[in-house]
Amino acid sequence: MPSEPIYADLHTHTHCSDGHLAPGELVARAAEQGLRVLAVTDHDTVEGLPAARDAAATHGLRLVPGVELSVEVADRAVHLLGYGFDPEHPALTDYLAAFTARRRERLQRMVGRLADQGVDLSMEVVHRHVGTSAAPGRPHLARALAAEGHVDGYREAFEQYLSRDQPGHVPAPTRPGAEAIEALHAAGGVAAVAHPGQWMPSTVLRTLRAQGLDGVECYASSHPDYLVDYYRKICQGHDLLMTGGSDYHGGPEAKDAEPGTVGLTRDHWERFRDAAL
Repeated sequence: MPSEPIYADLHTHTHCSDGHLAPGELVARAAEQGLRVLAVTDHDTVEGLPAARDAAATHGLRLVPGVELSVEVADRAVHLLGYGFDPEHPALTDYLAAFTARRRERLQRMVGRLADQGVDLSMEVVHRHVGTSAAPGRPHLARALAAEGHVDGYREAFEQYLSRDQPGHVPAPTRPGAEAIEALHAAGGVAAVAHPGQWMPSTVLRTLRAQGLDGVECYASSHPDYLVDYYRKICQGHDLLMTGGSDYHGGPEAKDAEPGTVGLTRDHWERFRDAAL
């Protein structure tokens, strides 16, 4: 991770997807941490961007429009980070609207599977925990299971019902990576692969580059120094943007890094800004 102060955190989440804080609260927290640039990158939705933009103006931060998209590349589930797009561009809004519908259908299927296991959990109760999120998913269902006493806590909900190979699990919806990159580019944005970690096969990166990938999240809370160096070399060798962020979600069940503990130094941010925005 950079030894200099973090200037820009380009990977955070609000309660508009699976984060804990409202957009304004997240921006205020980022300002308290001394950040100068923040990207709100909710999963498959841009609903939080207007409120985040207003709060950023109040706190003197630069807000980068962002989103994290769930895609499939070479038969693998991958997350892509989009930056600098027009949130109201039809190519992106149509893409996200279709995806939100599929997320809600998945949630209903998971509740149905839980019912098959004798877990009495109504959609009305689940929707109370979904709240303002435009991207409902397993975290909201886990909170509902814990709140209704079906499990002892959030993590047990995953262990007993929602993790892969458990009875309540339904695979997350995805769309081809090429479609996501095309939508982001049409809206004037760039696309970077999120937290690739140790598992990212070279075939996936090659496929993404051929589809127009613009960058890689080198600096991530899950990346030890050797992975940061590895992905930085890939970016330098293939003329890709280097990005980074904390992947902050917040909440009592979260163990993620605080905003601003992972991200870009001022120098790295300025290089990213000049190339991408």
